[in-house]
Amino acid sequence: MSYSDGIEYECLQCRLRERAEGVLVSTCRRCGGEMRNVQPIDG
Repeated sequence: MSYSDGIEYECLQCRLRERAEGVLVSTCRRCGGEMRNVQPIDG
């Protein structure tokens, strides 16, 4: 598994999207809302 491309997250409240490399993002920097991973999980 490679984290070189990063993981894209989206805020559930303000829809801000941001990419993080190998870290869990749980709080939006803009509004403080919940962030979720927008990429599908490979099973």
